[in-house]
Amino acid sequence: MIRYFLGSCEYKWSHADTRNEQIWIQRELGDELYKTVESNNWEWKLQRSNSQTMPDDIYCRCDIYVEIPNSKQATHFVLKYPQAKQMEKIT
Repeated sequence: MIRYFLGSCEYKWSHADTRNEQIWIQRELGDELYKTVESNNWEWKLQRSNSQTMPDDIYCRCDIYVEIPNSKQATHFVLKYPQAKQMEKIT
């Protein structure tokens, strides 16, 4: 598996692990990239931490990653979405 960093967003902690969180992620990444990940059943990896710009007891920062099998699909993905930054290979 290869992990790619796709972006980050901030939203209320109460949205974590809800459909609202997915709406924020889709809004940040754009419909096409979001739908590509979803349609391939690739796994979202979300790293949440306290907001750096908003009150951290209410807002969180979410770093958005996706894990893709090391295959032709990963090569096509990174060619189509060059903003995706490869982070590490996961065994």
